[in-house]
Amino acid sequence: MRKPTRKFLAITAGLASVALLAAGCSSDDGDDNTPSETGDTTTAPVSDDPVTIKIQTFNEFGYADLFDEYMKEHPNVTIVHNKADTSDNARAAVQTSIATDTVTDDIVAADVDWMPELIASSDFFADLGTDSVDGRWPDWKNALATTPDGKLIGYGTDSGPEAVCYRKDLFEAAGLPTDRDEVSKLLTGTWDNYFTVGAQFMEKAPAGTAWFDSIAALSQAMVNQLDAPFEDPATDEITATGPDSQVKPVFDVLTSDKVLAQSAHLGQWSDPWFKAFAGDTFATQICPPWMTQIIAGNAPDQTNWDVADALPGGASNWGGSYLLVPAGGENVEAATALADWLTAPEQAAKVFVEYGNFPSQTDATTDPSVTGKTDDYFGGAPTGQIFSNRFAPISKQPFRGSHYFPISSALSDAYSRVDVDKTDDAASSWEKFVTAVNDLQ
Repeated sequence: MRKPTRKFLAITAGLASVALLAAGCSSDDGDDNTPSETGDTTTAPVSDDPVTIKIQTFNEFGYADLFDEYMKEHPNVTIVHNKADTSDNARAAVQTSIATDTVTDDIVAADVDWMPELIASSDFFADLGTDSVDGRWPDWKNALATTPDGKLIGYGTDSGPEAVCYRKDLFEAAGLPTDRDEVSKLLTGTWDNYFTVGAQFMEKAPAGTAWFDSIAALSQAMVNQLDAPFEDPATDEITATGPDSQVKPVFDVLTSDKVLAQSAHLGQWSDPWFKAFAGDTFATQICPPWMTQIIAGNAPDQTNWDVADALPGGASNWGGSYLLVPAGGENVEAATALADWLTAPEQAAKVFVEYGNFPSQTDATTDPSVTGKTDDYFGGAPTGQIFSNRFAPISKQPFRGSHYFPISSALSDAYSRVDVDKTDDAASSWEKFVTAVNDLQ
């Protein structure tokens, strides 16, 4: 089966909403690495009776070849793949199934930001906790798919450990180091350090070139480093706008004059943002693994992008998805077996090597085929090792309560009013955010 090109998958990813680009995109960078084949990951079917398993995904999960492999190993299994055109539509389909208590697909993929909604409807999904998956993922990945009473409703697929992509030529023009290791040291530290370097860059940068793309993009990384940005983990009470708000200090920093002066003022996932990767519009981009594919897909002739093994403020994960099995389906056992197999470390390693979706399975992140992967587009950067390094220190994800998704969306709107649309100053945009959050209560 023909592997999708970077350009096709970058466009596909761009159709998703701001909060939902998590599954990543594929790559076609000519790597010669092949996945490890140690261990027997074949999951025996429940019976030899013919069974058709329907699975809905979105964006690019990289499963096409795996489906063929599984059906070859299990001749009685037929897999029907329903790929939603956007993650928004995939989410809507899952919500409709829950609301109407109907099962259309035996397996459904879900973005991490939907998981609070699905946890609230956990009775709709099968308990996937088995000995075969015990210890497969780090606690922070499993926690987002586990109910308060310990029911595991999702198997983790990919993850989004964040690094920094940067333009070597623009760094050089501004008198900054360009060597990957030196840039990694330069950008390791606090966010204040990142903005200090940004100010130095802006003093000597070519006219019309900014330090980063938008403050909303930086907020995504900074919020992912918080413990509870929007809600109280003990009570689910909304705290985003209260006196103990963890996100208000982030908002204040990002909407300060110093930081706004370093922004390219581009709305993520907009046409100007996609086109900017090919030009000289901005010098740094917060980069989970799937972002590297968006850059390469939208700037195929640009030869100056590279990847630094660093993220200001410490480790952070942006994105990642899960496979869930509706409990009322006709093929729960067979579907669980397939979901188990698809998310085993060996399969996850194959997906990264072929498509660029970085695994969330602990063993897969240190598989030699994963750590040995390089990317010619990014100057031969050892992207497998870089993202393995970025994954290892991640120890948490921000608490996601029942209001996480709409609050996150409202916060993104608040940044856009100040940074992109320029319709509001920071104070008035924050007040509109407060009103939007109050309307949720």
